[in-house]
Order: sequence, then structure tokens, then C-alpha cells
Amino acid sequence: MTNKPANPASVSLRPMKRLEIVVDTPHLERLLSRLRDAGAKGYTVLPNASGFGDRGTQRGDDPSGVSGNTCVLLAVPVEDAPKILEATRAALRRTGGICLVSDCQWLEY
Repeated sequence: MTNKPANPASVSLRPMKRLEIVVDTPHLERLLSRLRDAGAKGYTVLPNASGFGDRGTQRGDDPSGVSGNTCVLLAVPVEDAPKILEATRAALRRTGGICLVSDCQWLEY
């Protein structure tokens, strides 16, 4: 069996917006609920995010879960992005956190 490279003409890529949201773990469920209510079809949750920012060092190994961060990744269709971004903004205004938005492409299979 040989692996042939895919024919680029046959590859279908859909334009999307990629959101990377970091929020305090205790506020995660509220954020996820807002994302679902705004029409998000799916997301990936990466617990125990660590880093450094305006609140200093955040460790990913806090056993209590009280001061830990969680990262949420999602890709949304460009046309759905405004509603989901507004829901994200509303959540972050209450809890703090960060949301990065970038253009991406979804490989359809």
C-alpha cells in the first residue's frame, strides 16, 4: 500500500473563526452554557491551563480547582461568529479571562 499525497483540488476547506478562551475554572460551566445557548455546536476543553498575565502566574496544578484556569477551543462558521463572540464577551465581562479570535479553515472529510 502506498501513501499518495491528496490531490489539492479534491480537498475541501471551510472558512471558520477559531476562538481560544481562557477562563477561571470555577466559571467554566457558565461560559460553556452561554456558548451552547449562542449556537456553538461543539468545543474542546483543556483543563489545568497555566501561564502568566495581568494576575501573575497561574498554575495548572491547583488541586482545589479554585484558582486554576481552563482553556476552551472552538471553531465556528464565520456567519455564526458574531453571536458567539457577543456571548463570550458577556461572560468575560462578569468573570474576566481572555478570548483570542483568528481565521482558520476546517478540513471537511
